[in-house]
Amino acid sequence: MSDMSHSNSLLLQEANKSPSHSSCPECGTDEPWGLSSWCPQCGFYPKLGKCVGQSNVQQETETKAQPQTIWELIPEWGWILAIGTIAAIGLSVGGRFYCSDASELCLWTLTQATIGLVLFLIGHVIVYLNAVSKSFEFGMMSIFLTPLKIWGPTIRRFPAGAWKLDMAIWGLTLLVGAFAIVGGFEFDSLFKDWGVRKRANVNLVATVVDRAKEADGGAENLEDALNDFAGGSEEEKAKAKKVAASLPVEAAPKLIEFDCLLVGYTTLSNGKIDTVLLAASHNKQLVYAGTIYASDVPEEVRKAWQAQLPSLKQSTPFVKMNRSATWLKPKITLKVASKGWGETNLRLIKPQFVSLLQEISLD
Repeated sequence: MSDMSHSNSLLLQEANKSPSHSSCPECGTDEPWGLSSWCPQCGFYPKLGKCVGQSNVQQETETKAQPQTIWELIPEWGWILAIGTIAAIGLSVGGRFYCSDASELCLWTLTQATIGLVLFLIGHVIVYLNAVSKSFEFGMMSIFLTPLKIWGPTIRRFPAGAWKLDMAIWGLTLLVGAFAIVGGFEFDSLFKDWGVRKRANVNLVATVVDRAKEADGGAENLEDALNDFAGGSEEEKAKAKKVAASLPVEAAPKLIEFDCLLVGYTTLSNGKIDTVLLAASHNKQLVYAGTIYASDVPEEVRKAWQAQLPSLKQSTPFVKMNRSATWLKPKITLKVASKGWGETNLRLIKPQFVSLLQEISLD
């Protein structure tokens, strides 16, 4: 009995010490504490000087922490994702207006698409490895067969690991923007001239080199080799003219490209090149095809010829013709554009320089 009396007296003393007769210093409630050492409303514990985790206190804290503006509504990882995506779109738009020709546009498209694909694959593979480590549900082929499903474990852990989603979305934006916005990829542009000179007709070059190695006759044998080149029979040319004539006027090609050989040049009084003389294959014969004024040739080509042509001089013309000029060894080839061969004289009609071709090597 004495022990029970002693316990009751201790409880009464503790109750008298508790502030049940006054409001809680934390939340201000007047609700009695009873035998508890903490406020039943807010969980304030005087001896600790803090609340002890009541659910209603957490709810009030969460209510106060609700975002008040749109800037607070979007999480930090969302802003990072949005800014990166906008930057990727801006890069695509910039590439579209920065590139000046089809080759540059194609190169930009391929480069941007490659970078985008690499970024996406890095993010996707990391997510796949994470999914495989978390569950036996995913196998080796899940990365291809269920590409969206393997993102489940990563999405459920958001915002942790949000950088993986950033990489994937930025990569996809770059990849899609490369083709949809830049739009410079053309399959045929892969086969265009990327700064490397194309060869003149392969048969022509091969025949010249082979015949030159077989004989020591010099220019005459080389001329025979070029004359033997199958440059197209009269029947083929007549057929091509017939097809062109049957086309509508607007569909008929205005200019035709020809591979020509540089056989000579003339100079002005100051020593600068005035005109260059051309030879081309016509009806299986190499014939004089006309001239091009040096002023109509690009400046860098004209300067290169000014330094190179004097070293290629020879005494006789490579192709027979009744005019005077400084004659050249058969080395430089070029592509010209013309309406075709003239009917009154065997010349190309107003030939225009298009591009240089690879030089013929007789070594």
